[in-house]
Amino acid sequence: MPFDDIPLDIIQRVFSLCCESVEFIIPQDPERSRSGTTQVTLSLVCSRWRDIVLNTNALWGDVAVIYDASKEREPATASFQFVKSWLDRAGRTPISLYISVFKASRESQIAAISQTFSSSFRITNLKLESSQCHHLLLPTYNSYYLERLHLTLDGLVRRNYIFPRLPDMPFLKELDLNLCPLDFVDLANLYLIPWHQLRVLTFSGSLCHWPFQILLDILQRCESLVECTLCVDALGGQYEHDIVLPNLESLELDMNPEANVDPIIRSLTVPNLRSLNIRNMRWWKKRVLSPEAILMMAQRSGFKRLTNFSLCLIDQPVDVRSLLGYMPALESFQLLGPLMFQPGTFGDLSSGTIGPQLEEVSFGVMSDEEIALMLETVGQRHEKAKTVPDIRPFASVTGHCTSNPQFYKRRTKQCGEAFNARVAIRPDYRSE
Repeated sequence: MPFDDIPLDIIQRVFSLCCESVEFIIPQDPERSRSGTTQVTLSLVCSRWRDIVLNTNALWGDVAVIYDASKEREPATASFQFVKSWLDRAGRTPISLYISVFKASRESQIAAISQTFSSSFRITNLKLESSQCHHLLLPTYNSYYLERLHLTLDGLVRRNYIFPRLPDMPFLKELDLNLCPLDFVDLANLYLIPWHQLRVLTFSGSLCHWPFQILLDILQRCESLVECTLCVDALGGQYEHDIVLPNLESLELDMNPEANVDPIIRSLTVPNLRSLNIRNMRWWKKRVLSPEAILMMAQRSGFKRLTNFSLCLIDQPVDVRSLLGYMPALESFQLLGPLMFQPGTFGDLSSGTIGPQLEEVSFGVMSDEEIALMLETVGQRHEKAKTVPDIRPFASVTGHCTSNPQFYKRRTKQCGEAFNARVAIRPDYRSE
């Protein structure tokens, strides 16, 4: 078929697959920024392609602007005007905009950036990062259609900021905040964010200090949350709340190891949770965490739908049998320990008394005797699954040892081949 006979919508679809996000680095010659883009290249092929490219709004709606104000020798007005003209071609199609600003010392520099997206653009995905700036880069009044907002305020130069009041965002569903509340003298406006309508919430930034009380106060307002990630340096943590998040399906905690995360875990009731990941941003250190807090959360929440569970290295022994007993729908888990296997634990895993749906199993450091029992469990579980339809055989089993893992190489290979599973014994991860 001649190219001219291909339907317009198919050509537009192909072009959209070719055109990725466009990055503008400022200060920089606009012509240099433009020359390397796929959009411009396609428009130079022939007049028909040019018409198609210029009139396909979706090709122009994914833009990143990197602005280093410390290198500015003259106002970047022309550069920002070029970006605005580029976005104008997107028309009323949804726009994804990422703007990163470094060392903006004058309010006029931030104002010039704001004017880039203060017109009638339909911005649905906005990522703003300001680092070492005297003034904050924030969403403008043109935020009505925002669905996703990522806001980073890093290395604030002054220490007298009032947390800004963000514009109305009636359609906001996803929010990622990378900032330190202690950098602000007044946080009243923080609580005006429409927390109640969020479905995805992320607090990111390992160096961002968040008092536990603020975290809990915010979570209490997030009744619509489906996904929540707390990746911050939490402070304090002595009081518990009664917070019910009925729609939460995924919870990830990745805080500093010295912080006691018990209050958050004990405070939450999450009946529909499907994934719980408790990590450690400093993986080689033991996290301060009581397994009893997880058991309390499991008792309150039911954990009838929890399919994925991961627990980092903590400071207290984990009773594997007791913990997994509260997770009947579990399909995969990772327990780094320290591990405690009560008598009968491996027998219950073999018979499916605990973890009948388990397919992927990963343990931390185990003794030689425990490793031997685990390898036997793989075969026993495989045979049990043949006669009991509600029990799944193991597909992947991993353990760690303090001795030479080569000692187990032959046995794990035989076990894996005999029972169609991936079986591995690895060296102690703490010495890797």
